[in-house]
Amino acid sequence: MKTGVRTRLEHNHAKLPCPPACRKPTLNRGIGYDTHNTFLAGVFALNNPTLQVWLNRCSKNKPFLWILATLFVILYPPLADARAGPAKRQSAPRAENLPESEIIAKDAFQLLVGPKPDFKATPQSTNSSEIIQPESALAWSQLISGSTLDDEIKTAMPRLKKIVATKTFFESHIGDAIDEFQLLAICFGIISAYDKAEDVRSSWKKNATGYRERFERSAYRCNREGGSSFAAATTAVGELENLIRGEAGNYKNEEEQFQWSQLCERSLLMRRLKLADERLASGTASEEIFSNSTNQLVHAAEIVACFGELLVQPEFVDWDDSDYKIYAEKMKKHALEVRTAINEGNYDNARTAAKAINQSCSTCHADYR
Repeated sequence: MKTGVRTRLEHNHAKLPCPPACRKPTLNRGIGYDTHNTFLAGVFALNNPTLQVWLNRCSKNKPFLWILATLFVILYPPLADARAGPAKRQSAPRAENLPESEIIAKDAFQLLVGPKPDFKATPQSTNSSEIIQPESALAWSQLISGSTLDDEIKTAMPRLKKIVATKTFFESHIGDAIDEFQLLAICFGIISAYDKAEDVRSSWKKNATGYRERFERSAYRCNREGGSSFAAATTAVGELENLIRGEAGNYKNEEEQFQWSQLCERSLLMRRLKLADERLASGTASEEIFSNSTNQLVHAAEIVACFGELLVQPEFVDWDDSDYKIYAEKMKKHALEVRTAINEGNYDNARTAAKAINQSCSTCHADYR
């Protein structure tokens, strides 16, 4: 039985030698080198270094098959191309040698119409209708009052105390803690740049830069360390509670350059704007609701105006896009119109301006979502 197996393997070896790319026979499996698939697979893989070796092997075993293999190699186009080596690339035709044609122009610049565009210039909006030219930068006191900043900081206190009540709750709501600390950093950043110092607490104004950095670091640690930052977050909340009670810290209020975009992502500003927009919509749903919620509506309107200004501060996403700036300017303008209408007790104007804010947000989101 073993002799029969050996005879079959020797018989297979006597057939046309396998091209170098084919599998070699193993002891437990005989492979017919002259089977159609195996033979063609090896021939198609031939190249200059292996071609001559294979032909020599063919000539020693089967002279007749060697002749057929040689003819195949000579006449088969792909193998002939392989022997010829890589083709030389032709050089590109010169413009003066191109044939006369109505389709192909020798000089494409001759087809251009109008002056050459200046790509260094700031692109202008393509929306020709309802374009509002952005005004010069407004002072923060024109957008948000000291009392609104005071309330925004105070209302964060109960939410933060709930978040740090237990470590388990803190770990499951760490994203909320990051948002709260970043919003506090923004508020104190505005206070530090506020142009009417008499409208904000003097102790807050004096230490505003220090508290901005303090809450910025708190948000960073929560984001980086996760649940391990529970103790640091609890300490920061305690400092905020002391500040609200009038026990301000003693921070160095050194003026230094910083970017608003380092305090938070644009998405946080958008989430806060959404809450303010929803408050304006619900507060102007009827004249009775409007008359009973004027303070809350003023707060929401000033948040929209203030955050509309923040959206176009350097390095926030799309901050330097001209169309985006126009959308932000329109939102800020309508928010100030809401505040004016509330102060005048004009419900219709307040509702119209509140709807305009919502419309501006929807249109902007359609283009910049």
